Amino acid sequence: QLMNKIKIFKSKATILLILIVFITMLIFPQVTYKGARSGLLLWFMNILPTLLPFVIISNLMIQLNITKQISRFLYPVFGRLFRIKPQACYPLLIGFISGIPMGAKASSDMVAQEEISLEEGNFLFTMCNNYSPVFIMSYIAINQLKLPQIRYPLFIIIFVSSIVSAMLYRSFQEKRSKGIIYAQSISSSVKEPVSFNFTILDNAIMNGFEIITKVGGYIILFSILAQLLNEIAPGNGIFKTFLMGLLEITTGISQICKLTINNKIKIVLVALLTSFGGLSGIAQTKSVLGDTRLSMKSYIIVKLLAGIISFFLAFIYVSIFPIIR
Repeated sequence: QLMNKIKIFKSKATILLILIVFITMLIFPQVTYKGARSGLLLWFMNILPTLLPFVIISNLMIQLNITKQISRFLYPVFGRLFRIKPQACYPLLIGFISGIPMGAKASSDMVAQEEISLEEGNFLFTMCNNYSPVFIMSYIAINQLKLPQIRYPLFIIIFVSSIVSAMLYRSFQEKRSKGIIYAQSISSSVKEPVSFNFTILDNAIMNGFEIITKVGGYIILFSILAQLLNEIAPGNGIFKTFLMGLLEITTGISQICKLTINNKIKIVLVALLTSFGGLSGIAQTKSVLGDTRLSMKSYIIVKLLAGIISFFLAFIYVSIFPIIR
């Protein structure tokens, strides 16, 4: 009875929220246009050309079983560091390099192909589904903060936070399950090599455009919400810009960097938001998981923990190095 009431409440609350957003967009069409235009340009100028090639090539490598050779090469390092099977190394590589949502997509694809178990897929996509090194070092450190000297420390802080939070959460899950959480085996059948053909390429391209279109839709939607918050909500301080960052980090980070506050505060806030990923990043991640049952609950918990760890690491960093003003 209680669960039914909760479901009914959630349903009504969701409907009410959608209606409020719809009415607000009608009342403020110029703000809506501005947010949609900003999100569309971000997607078209940055996300589409950088992410789509990775999605297509990743699809091809998984379909052609090339990932096994890559994983075998990376296993001596990644296997010891993260206690993972050889097959699990590829999602880490593609996730660390290309960023959200490629880490989640590669993990879910390999779970669907029975290359890795569901439990291992959960660990991988919580750890490697971060914003890319290029985004962190180029867009955030250089273009927005105007502090090229912190690009490497900021990258290390964010990635270390993600790795540590995922490993801590896995340890907690193992203890709660008495150490058997990763005992589930995956398919042991040896897959025959697959020859390249244009049907595989066509499927890889179409899947790539499907994924990139979903990502674009979420970026535009959350950019509109962030713009509405920016234009309509009273005040122009840290709290409002931080809320914008929780919705969509690109818009939020841009607004934080425009504030007339100490750079140390900007760095700490930016590190926190980037490690968490924002609601837009969470939605993009969910959109690529398919039917693999990877746990979004675990993902959100790990990202919240990563944000907290990143906050403290960034605070320690800016406190130790007085060169930052």
